[in-house]
Amino acid sequence: MPETTPHPEKKIAIGKETLMPISMVIAICGGVVWISTQLNNINYKLDVLESKLQDQWTTRDMENWGLRLKMENPEIIIPELEN
Repeated sequence: MPETTPHPEKKIAIGKETLMPISMVIAICGGVVWISTQLNNINYKLDVLESKLQDQWTTRDMENWGLRLKMENPEIIIPELEN
């Protein structure tokens, strides 16, 4: 049986060769986090605007609601609105 030599353990050293790639990875990750935060902020603002636009009643919506109320409840006296 041949004698096996143990594998020498590889030591990981941080040197001049590895500092540049590590700093690039950190910079890219930071940029991704910043862009993601900005996009989430924009998305939140758009959602708020969309919900405000959906909740608005136009004059026509109000008139239609008043007419429907008057037709469905003839016993209620609803005064006419002036434009």
